[in-house]
Amino acid sequence: MSFSIITTVLNAEQYITDCVESVQKQKYFEDVEHIIIDGGSSDETLNLIKKFQKNYKNIIFSSEKGTGIYEGINIGLKIANNNIIGILNSDDFYKDSEVLKKIEFEFNINSDISAIHSNVEIFKRNNLNKLYRNFYSREFLPEDFLKCYHPPHTSFFIKKEIYKKFGIFDERLKIASDFEFMLRVFGKNKVKTKFLNQTFVCMRSHGTSTKNLKNILISNIEVIKSFKLNHLKINYIYLILKILKKIMQIKLW
Repeated sequence: MSFSIITTVLNAEQYITDCVESVQKQKYFEDVEHIIIDGGSSDETLNLIKKFQKNYKNIIFSSEKGTGIYEGINIGLKIANNNIIGILNSDDFYKDSEVLKKIEFEFNINSDISAIHSNVEIFKRNNLNKLYRNFYSREFLPEDFLKCYHPPHTSFFIKKEIYKKFGIFDERLKIASDFEFMLRVFGKNKVKTKFLNQTFVCMRSHGTSTKNLKNILISNIEVIKSFKLNHLKINYIYLILKILKKIMQIKLW
């Protein structure tokens, strides 16, 4: 079993080292490629990545100025050579060195599943000694996605064949394309995913969809569009509950 880890980056000189090193420290190393897509960084990010390339031969790097997060992920998906895809944001990192070995084990003993997701730990953005919150996930049924519930997409490891069969990320959606993808794949088409009650990915607080009220509102407008794009009926009660939950997560540091 082999892995392609996709990272999109833009001006992340403070965090990209943690991200890259966490991939390189994986004990399951010989069949791991790390695809890094830069959207046009103007800080020291590019120089850092070029240094990483000299030390690590499994890094594939492409600079695509002006690309957003989902455009970058889609570029990575087209480049990916291996059969299990993981998405690791440039300011995130794997919790320990055995993450990919554990994922491989679960896929091997559960041949009927096409995706695995887990819990996520979220830390204060500039202080990894301060835990912001634990994002505890759970088993998800197709109807859960139809109720606007979903795990964080960065916790997913998905077989490449799923992207080939059901499509990649919809670039018309700028904030909630990950939701639309999960709705389409796991909700509408009922692809089977398995939950592991472990933490594999550590995130820094304030992602794109939750960093302020404006982005929360835009994100949920895109959630509505996601249902329309998939010709699915939305229950607005669940959407309102989702919005209220997101608003309560906003904190000032």
